[in-house]
Amino acid sequence: MLDNNKGEGRWALTPIALVAFLLLLSWPPLTSGVAPSRSSPSADFALSGAGTHRAPGSVTPDRLTAATGSAVPIPAGGREAGATRAAEAPTPSSQVNPFLGHSTEPAPMGIADFGVSGSGGGSSAYEYATTTFQASAQVDSMHISATSGSTTVKVAAFELNAVLVLQLGGVNYSYWIQNGLHLDSTTDRYTIGGAYVWNFSSPTARLGSSELRGNSSSVLLTDTYYFVPSCGSFPGDCSPLTLPANLTARIALSTCGPYPCVAYEYDVGAGWVTYDSVSFLHMVGATPVGFVVDGHQYTPLGTGTFYDAEWDWVAAGGGLSGRDDGSEIEMALDFWNGHNYQAVPSAWNFGGDTGENSFNVTDSPLASGGGGAPRANLTSGPGTLGVLYNGSSVGFLNVTTPTLAPATLKVDGVAVSLRGGSANLTLGGGAHAVSLLNYSNASLPATVLPGQTTALNFSGAGRTAFEKSGLPAATVWGVTVDNLTHTGPSSLLTFNLPNGTYAVWYAKVPGYVENASNPTMLKVPALSPIPVGWSPYTFAVPVDESGLPNGTAWWVNVSGSVVEGASTTLFVTVPNGTTNFSVGSAYEFVASPPAGTIVVSAGRFSPVEVQFSYRPAFIAGTVSPSDANVTVGGFPQVVLAGTFNASVIPGAYQIIASAPGFVTQTYEVNATPGNVTVQSVSLSPLTAPPSSVPTSNPPPGPEPWLVLGAALVVVGAASGILLWRRSRNA
Repeated sequence: MLDNNKGEGRWALTPIALVAFLLLLSWPPLTSGVAPSRSSPSADFALSGAGTHRAPGSVTPDRLTAATGSAVPIPAGGREAGATRAAEAPTPSSQVNPFLGHSTEPAPMGIADFGVSGSGGGSSAYEYATTTFQASAQVDSMHISATSGSTTVKVAAFELNAVLVLQLGGVNYSYWIQNGLHLDSTTDRYTIGGAYVWNFSSPTARLGSSELRGNSSSVLLTDTYYFVPSCGSFPGDCSPLTLPANLTARIALSTCGPYPCVAYEYDVGAGWVTYDSVSFLHMVGATPVGFVVDGHQYTPLGTGTFYDAEWDWVAAGGGLSGRDDGSEIEMALDFWNGHNYQAVPSAWNFGGDTGENSFNVTDSPLASGGGGAPRANLTSGPGTLGVLYNGSSVGFLNVTTPTLAPATLKVDGVAVSLRGGSANLTLGGGAHAVSLLNYSNASLPATVLPGQTTALNFSGAGRTAFEKSGLPAATVWGVTVDNLTHTGPSSLLTFNLPNGTYAVWYAKVPGYVENASNPTMLKVPALSPIPVGWSPYTFAVPVDESGLPNGTAWWVNVSGSVVEGASTTLFVTVPNGTTNFSVGSAYEFVASPPAGTIVVSAGRFSPVEVQFSYRPAFIAGTVSPSDANVTVGGFPQVVLAGTFNASVIPGAYQIIASAPGFVTQTYEVNATPGNVTVQSVSLSPLTAPPSSVPTSNPPPGPEPWLVLGAALVVVGAASGILLWRRSRNA
């Protein structure tokens, strides 16, 4: 890589010097490289500031076209928009050969995804596209040296390389993207290695002067775009790091106005810094396919250049090879899968699309790295090139979460950010501890089997349910918790909420009012279900009575709710619509109407009028003689066939019966409500009263013989009594 930062211990080339440098390259090649010549397919060449690339020996058609549909286009509109495509099942003959560029050290050592699962007959090729590659290097210790003439360079370059594909008018355009971070192994000083772009669209492709736009200080030299900032331009640049330290690089596809663009980013411990953003000015309206990994074919530049993604640890400087003099480095390469950053599905311990190299490097897998994700472990010592990991040692974990919002998993103690309700992780085979942070009931063990996908479902985590009451069964209701709203007719509305305290709102239900007991704040975890009560929204409707004696109690029953009182008006509460009612009082009174409906329409109603009257009572009986006159309570009654039947209000009554020649008779009776009081009336004939004054017309007397006989009887009786007394005295 080219390092043009003057006065800071970097390689420094002025534009004049660069031209001279290119002229010198036309002479016989140096040990570090040969003159760049894309038109010479058999030559190795050094690209300024980038390293050595192999020119194509042959060109294969670009199969990532709209016609084949073998790659999923990644829509523009955001750094982390888009998705990936799962690997296809290829035939071995369609695979690229990762060893075509390097088979032994020196090589770009680190971690790379060629889209090929392994070597030999059992391997397979796959492809995917992503909007973002992210790579990290944990540097515990580092010692590297490279000799260039009489100069020894001890600066390492961490290079993140990938091929960007943009499609315009049915034609694919391929660009090699490189984000370089430098670390001085003597001083532990960090510097920005630079942002680079090359055109891989054909064997003779070049970058035009109006094709790209990046930082105003960037350079376009022949076929290379690069920007290497001066010290102090960006946070952390040209500052020493304290080891162990973590260096993270990222290349992210998005849009800048109407153009596709790539952001170059780094993080050395103080947060993400974007130090360059390159727009592709001639690609207005292009479909951004994404950064492509394709193990089926080489790039259009030619055989030996790969659609791969690689994170290389090499000597800093065009075409240099660095010797590992004693290092301890862990390296990881991730891609954005639409939900989270995921370790590449399989990896090799070396790359192919760069000219810088390293050697005396033992690059071995570290499957127990951060969060169970596979990593490369680089130490000093002779190494061999090959597969770092594949389906024989790693598998996949698919996690479902209860929220589409950003969330955090913890996998073997390491946080993994995700969004969209799921995550897919590449993990070493074995048991892993997984939890969803900030949710209750969200810790599950997972066993990942090599070459297989294990599913883990946290959809029930943080479950909190609200249960309605007081509403008709089909009534739609709604609850909002922390700006998340659920509605529906079901009796339960369920949320999956992280632990915490939330404000709660309830949607209005026409005709009903929520009860005062409904919570307005919710603390999760919470006992569930949470009751949410509703009552009909009611109006006070007057019911007026008449006919009852003052102080008489009466009542109104509305849908089972009874209002009672002794005033002439009682108020009942009813909702909009039609409500049944009934009224009543003591048994002796009858209401008219006894029942009915109260109609409230849009809050309007009319008072209900009720008329009370006494419940009728009856007094009945037989009369002798049958033609006697009968009054009940002073009112004459009709006597038919010797009977009468009087309808009266409850109370005490006198029955008076009279007839010529009979003694007038009076009866006292008590009539009770709704009952028949029976009273028989029977009159006695009149008899003559005694008198001492004869009348001029005395009433006729008895016959003389009857008087005489009676006298004789009296005399005889007296004689007998005298004789009985005498005999007792003797």
